[in-house]
Amino acid sequence: MKKVLSLFVLFFVLITGLFAEETSVKNLYQYKLKNGLCLYVAENHNAPLAYIEIAVKAGAVAQTPENAGLFHLYEHIMFKGNEKFPNAESMQTAIKELGCTSWNGTTGAECVNYFFTIPSDRLEEGLDFWNQAIRNPLMDKREFEAEKKVVLAEIATTFNDVDTYSSLDRFQCLFPETPWRTDAGGDPAVIEKATISQLKKIQKTYYVPNNAALFVGGDVDPDEVYQLVEKIFGSWKKGKDPWKGKQVQMKMELPEPVYRVIPYQALADQLCQVVIEWRGPDAEFDVEDTYAADLFTFLAEEPYGLMKTTLVQNPMLGIPDPQYVGSMYVTQRFLGDFVFQAVMVSPEQYLVERVDHLVQTLPELLRNTAGSFTEDNIAIGKEVSENLRILSAETATSLLTELRTYFCVAGENYYFDYLEKLSSVTRDDMVAFIDKYITGKNPVVSVYVNPAVYELLADSFSAAGYKTVLREGSIWHENKGKKK
Repeated sequence: MKKVLSLFVLFFVLITGLFAEETSVKNLYQYKLKNGLCLYVAENHNAPLAYIEIAVKAGAVAQTPENAGLFHLYEHIMFKGNEKFPNAESMQTAIKELGCTSWNGTTGAECVNYFFTIPSDRLEEGLDFWNQAIRNPLMDKREFEAEKKVVLAEIATTFNDVDTYSSLDRFQCLFPETPWRTDAGGDPAVIEKATISQLKKIQKTYYVPNNAALFVGGDVDPDEVYQLVEKIFGSWKKGKDPWKGKQVQMKMELPEPVYRVIPYQALADQLCQVVIEWRGPDAEFDVEDTYAADLFTFLAEEPYGLMKTTLVQNPMLGIPDPQYVGSMYVTQRFLGDFVFQAVMVSPEQYLVERVDHLVQTLPELLRNTAGSFTEDNIAIGKEVSENLRILSAETATSLLTELRTYFCVAGENYYFDYLEKLSSVTRDDMVAFIDKYITGKNPVVSVYVNPAVYELLADSFSAAGYKTVLREGSIWHENKGKKK
């Protein structure tokens, strides 16, 4: 009898070991393969479609001056052929034959991802497509050289966009020692000289299963998905931890505030936009602070709360309405920042003095705002956050997209623990967040004005020590070797 029972237990363990583990989110399952690959499956049978995404913890934050831009180039090369589909044309044909409704790949600051949506009855073929693409890219020499030109053209186009070069200049202010870790586009000189061996090194280092995750959702059975993924991806060889020894926090301790003015054609000459940015918590190092940052920025958006009411009622600032002022924090692994924005009217009138007044008084106002939240405010904020989480899980794609973001920037459990962690945040925690990241810290201040307004106020900006942000001088790799 004992022998029979033991065999039954063994059989039960073997069978249940095939199945993914259910999470705290309804119809969302997770599993980790022996090679370290994380798998998340969202079951939703509303439409006969399946969403498949594979994401890698990489991107700009993994770059050095010597390989800046090669993660972007690698993203392109993945669509140019592999052992099963030997060229770009055959890959495109395969995507079309899968009945794909949408597909893409992106390289960001902290994540590289590839995804498409296909009919759910083509699930195994879809999983195999990404398996071949991520594990077996051919990196054909001719395709490689041709794609370098495509990437260089993309970079040249974006560099002439004011939003791009202004952002790159801002990152140089925030992270002056490592600006390449903020620019996923990269350095054209690096891309021009890139070799296939460099891309293979990136593949061997970062494109390993223990640094990646699969996200599958829609009209699928979680247990079937797991078994297919084990069959298709299980032989993917585990690599070394690519982040071991590289998890160095990029500090920002500005000796004084940095003031920038950006001539911005898209802005009406009756308005100006002021953006004030402080270094915020990084999920890799300050994860507990991210919850207080989130809740504060959410509660501070109350139209008739202390922050907005005080600013709108200040006649010196000229902020016309509560909707024209707000703050934002986005959880990031290494690039956390806290951003305040306001739109002012009549920029031709004493703008420099008005901006200075805002910069000087804002930290105390933010601290007072954090201290003004009532228990009811905080409870409602947490409830709405929970409702937003429920809304984001309405479709498998939106759920998995949000989950993927947190997987890459904050670790695989951040998403599941988020609401519980948020529920423990107190008013004192939010005050402490302001004290740690804003009070007494020097920000980067950016003022966007119409070019006509800029010409009118150029002398006053110059006298106040503002840096004028133009295309020339704003690109970090074009400034190499120049004095700061």
